[in-house]
Order: sequence, then structure tokens, then C-alpha cells
Amino acid sequence: MVYCGRPSKGCAPCRAKRTKCDQTRPHCGQCRRAHRECPGYRAEQDAIFRNETSKVVAKAQTGTKWEISMPVSPIRPIELTGDGDVRNPAIDFSAATVQMVERTKVTIRTLSVPLEDEATYYFFHNFVPADPASLTTYSDVLPTVYRQDSSFNALPKIIEAIGLAGISNVKQAPELMVAAGQKYARVLRAITASIQDSKEVSTDQTLMAVMLLGLFETVTCSNPESMRSWTNHVNGATALVRLRGTDQLRTKVGRKLFDNLVVQILIDCLQRRQMIPPDVIEWAEIAAEGETNKAVPERQLIQIIGRLCALRAAVDRPETNDIGVVTLANFIDSDLEDWKNSLPPAFSYSIKQSPNTENVFSNTYHVYKGTWALSVWNVYRCARILTQQVITTWLSRNSMPNPALDQSQRRQSKVLLANLAYDICASAPFILGASNSSVYSSRLPRAAAGASLLWPFYLVATMDQCLTGIRAWIITRLALIGRLMGIKQAESLANVLRTKREITAWDKFETARADEVLDEW
Repeated sequence: MVYCGRPSKGCAPCRAKRTKCDQTRPHCGQCRRAHRECPGYRAEQDAIFRNETSKVVAKAQTGTKWEISMPVSPIRPIELTGDGDVRNPAIDFSAATVQMVERTKVTIRTLSVPLEDEATYYFFHNFVPADPASLTTYSDVLPTVYRQDSSFNALPKIIEAIGLAGISNVKQAPELMVAAGQKYARVLRAITASIQDSKEVSTDQTLMAVMLLGLFETVTCSNPESMRSWTNHVNGATALVRLRGTDQLRTKVGRKLFDNLVVQILIDCLQRRQMIPPDVIEWAEIAAEGETNKAVPERQLIQIIGRLCALRAAVDRPETNDIGVVTLANFIDSDLEDWKNSLPPAFSYSIKQSPNTENVFSNTYHVYKGTWALSVWNVYRCARILTQQVITTWLSRNSMPNPALDQSQRRQSKVLLANLAYDICASAPFILGASNSSVYSSRLPRAAAGASLLWPFYLVATMDQCLTGIRAWIITRLALIGRLMGIKQAESLANVLRTKREITAWDKFETARADEVLDEW
């Protein structure tokens, strides 16, 4: 039995003529209007699977080379390895200008696969790992939403766009990036239409498609404008969540979609020194009701970071001499320390030694039980770095009344910042496959895990107390992520850091309010 992909439910004449069948029973309206005989509709299981046994036997008995007749694709097929790498040499786009041979014989090994299917495979393999220990932002909910029956086609199209963009970056094929951009534009038009539909605007597929718009910006990022667009897409998804209301939290898929968006909102607020919207915090508490204890560490961390966001938003602009800033920051830092000490065994990791000073910074690296645990750890480390930066920024303008306490606080912050920076760098080999203990040591890493390193790397590289050699090492790792995983934002960050400048797109620019973003689309 051969799997034939998602089947058309139309009648045979409509499928042959590629016209839309209205599927009226017992005979479709198209056939009636064309005065042709309508044979009815095939059984769904027959459409999904086709019996190829007799054909296989005939080929085996004749002993002939297994060949099939099919049109030649204008683009040489891209061959993906089991690890998501593109094995084929450079894609020959010049063939597109050559007159096509209508039909030819090709061996099964060179069977052409539609480009959209290859892009979809690339996306799911690189951004949606099936391993439960390697959960990413989308892996635990996207397949379910993708399989939902819906007339909304923006979700598969944005997935194709991201896949095309990733392949384009890996293979340095700008023609594929053009195709990705065209699909992206069609997705925006489809979303614009869907938000005018009172039913379509509240579906899981619409929200998932909007959330993936931000991932497209990460994969294609070439300037700070893409980072600004990422934030606007987060705001747009937040607006959709508000339109969906608390009813979305009554289903498992709805809660997971909301939880995934909360993570993006959290990172966005941390980056831009903004408070987390109060209704998001309130709904997060509602979503937590009835959930298992497995999600408790993440939810506790979100609550602590919510207070950090509020503190940074309060002290960012006006200069203050109030020592209460240091006191509040120390309270948050203490809560983060307590959170770390109370983590369950699933979040534990081991520290290994390595002589590979190129791929492993400072001769040590971490081995985690999964990439999700690693991502949560790095969110914690980033939060603690930002907490200490609130303290060090205040100390750069003021002194504590007690000189001994002042020196102790400065020394404590310096040591803690150095340790956190080391830990973030030590987490990278587990993702990048540079160590023998890495789960990715035998293959290229998935892009989703690599993308989770971008902001932690940037934060460490732009620290005022940046350690000797750490900036240069991070630049090389970012370039590696961009080159091997097809994530353009990594290359953009590496280029910015090479100039020894900070970008402001992640923390100081003004963005549209969430309730205005829908109008922008």
C-alpha cells in the first residue's frame, strides 16, 4: 500500500479537469451543468492508500529497471538527508530557462518531489522534532493544529514559506527566497481575510499561522526591521488571543497555543523593557488550573519574570537614586535562585570537560536531558542577567550608604554575571553537536533548538562586563547557526557584534499596540 498524501474529495471528472467540485450527493453540480456523467466519489481510504502490489510484482518478474514516466521538474530536486541537511549540490536554476521536455523516463532514485512538499518536510524536521525530550515552542501542538480540517490555507502556506526560506539560506539559493517571500505575502492576505470572518478569526489555525509569522522573520532576518516585525506579529497574536477569549482555555490545544504565545510575550517584554499585559498574566493563571505538576517550574518562572519585567519598565527611563531599586532586584534574584534550587530531576544536567577549545568555551559544556530543559534554563539565566544589570546600572550612577555593602554588592554581581555567561556558552555544544555527549553529535542540529540560543548569545555578548574572548566565540557560534541551520537572524547578529555595536531593535524601539496590529495586516 502506498500513501498518496492528502486526498481530494472531488469526483473523478473534477479531479481530472482540476476544477473545484461541490461534492453534491449523489452527483456533483459541475457534472450536471456540463451534462456529463458523474461516477460519484471514491472511498476516503482508497484515496489515501493505493494498492501497488501487482505493479511491484510485474517489475520484479520482468527484471527490468524500475522506471516511470513523469514530467521533468524545472528545478533539480533537492535531496534532504534524514537530519534535514540538503545533500544535493547547488540547485540548478538555469534549467528553468531551458525549454522543457514534455515527458521523459527517470529512475525512482531521482523521482522529483514538489518543492512545496520538500519545504514542508524541511520545516517539520527542523522545527518540530518528534522526540518528547526535545520539545520546542511548536512541537507539542502544531501537528495537531495542522491536521485540523479547515478551509483556511494560511497555515500550510506559512509552513512552506519558512521551509523554502530555510532551504534557500542553507543552499544560498536566492530564487527560493523570492518564492518564500511570495508565499509569505499570500499568507498575510489570507490572514487579513480571516480576521474579517467572525468564525475564522478565532480558530486555532489562524492563531498558529500568526505565531509562525514571527518565525519566518527569524529565519529571513537581514536587518533590525525584521526584529521589529517579529514583535508586531507577537502583538498581533496577542490581539487574536483576546478576541478568542477565555473559551480557548477550555481545550487542551487552546491552552497549549496560549502557553506557547505566553513564552513569546515574555521574551518580547524582557527584550523591550515592557510590562507583561495584566490580562495575559490573569489568563495564564486560569490556564494553569487543572494542569499537571509537570508545567509548574515553567509557570513559576513566568511569575517571577513578570515581576522583573515590571521592575525594568519602572526604572528604565527616569534616573532614580532610590536604593529600593537594588532591594527589589535582590528580592527577584533571590526568588530566581530559589526557583533553580527547587527544580525537579527532569531539569538536571551534568558538566563535562573537553579539550576542544574552538567549539567548547572554557573547556566545559553541559549535557541536558532535552532541549526543552536547556531552553528553560537559558530563559532563567537571561532573567538573572537582566536582574543583575538593573543592580549594576544603578551602582554605576550611585553608591550604597554602607561602603562595605557597596563593594560586596558590586563584587557579587560581577561574579554572578560571569558565571551566568559561562553557563549560557556551556549550553551551546549540546545544541550545536560539538561534543561527544551531545544528542546531536552525529547529525546537524534542528533549527528550532539553534534559534533558542540567539537572544541568550546576544545578551551575553553585549554585557558591560563581557568576559575576555567570549564575544569573539559567540560571533563564531552565531555564524555557524546561520550557515548550518539556515537562520538568517544569527548571521545578522554576528555581523552586528563584529562591529562592536549594540542593536536597539530588541529593547528600545517603539512598536504598535497589540490592538492596532490587526489593522496593519
